[in-house]
Amino acid sequence: MKKILLLFMCLLASALVYSQHEKGHTELEQVEVSPPEFTGIKGSTNLLNGETTSSTLLSEYILNHVKYPETDIERSREGKEIIQFVVQPDGTLTNFTVINSVSETIDEEVVNTLKTTEGMWKPGFNNEKLVPMEKEFSVVFKLPTTRDLITQAAAQYKRGNKLLLLKYKPKRALRHFEQGLVYAPKSKPLLFLRGFAQYQLGEKDAACQDWNRVKELGGIDADGWLDNLCEMKGYAEMQEIMEE
Repeated sequence: MKKILLLFMCLLASALVYSQHEKGHTELEQVEVSPPEFTGIKGSTNLLNGETTSSTLLSEYILNHVKYPETDIERSREGKEIIQFVVQPDGTLTNFTVINSVSETIDEEVVNTLKTTEGMWKPGFNNEKLVPMEKEFSVVFKLPTTRDLITQAAAQYKRGNKLLLLKYKPKRALRHFEQGLVYAPKSKPLLFLRGFAQYQLGEKDAACQDWNRVKELGGIDADGWLDNLCEMKGYAEMQEIMEE
């Protein structure tokens, strides 16, 4: 049974890593959408100049105002922090959500810094109508004395992969996948295998959330397999089907 499961997972992983097929496009009625833009000036509705982009301005603002918490420096905590929020039609910011957390103190530091940008946003438009729109912002916290984050993420992937697929220890593997995603939150292989570790541990909803994120990021031809897993009751049912 374990050999069959290993083969099944390897086939899915291959589809994830090597798939390059393009998917068809659905024709939609034309909709003009303008996303929110950061201006850097309180009460301003225009960018500082035509050559500087909104994302560049926001990155510069955050880097000039955010601080690396001392407790995180002392404990060598590093990674890529991702925060999602909503820009309202009046330029206020709401619904802050941590998509990828390096630590609770860094979560708080970045969210509080983003809150200071209220009133510096040109709101989003949908067909010339002001509407609330989501924005996602990321910032890397990196110590100068450690390896680059991608190398650290790859090391965590390798350890977790061995524990999950060769030693069948999903709980221990999960810790490595979670740490790897702190370093590389958009890594499809890490998201995929963390999902399967969670699936084995009975956390189907969390697993399907990871797999949906993989599909959103694109580049996988195993969508049907993942959908089937999410439709099952859980790992036990998958084992029963594979034993038939």
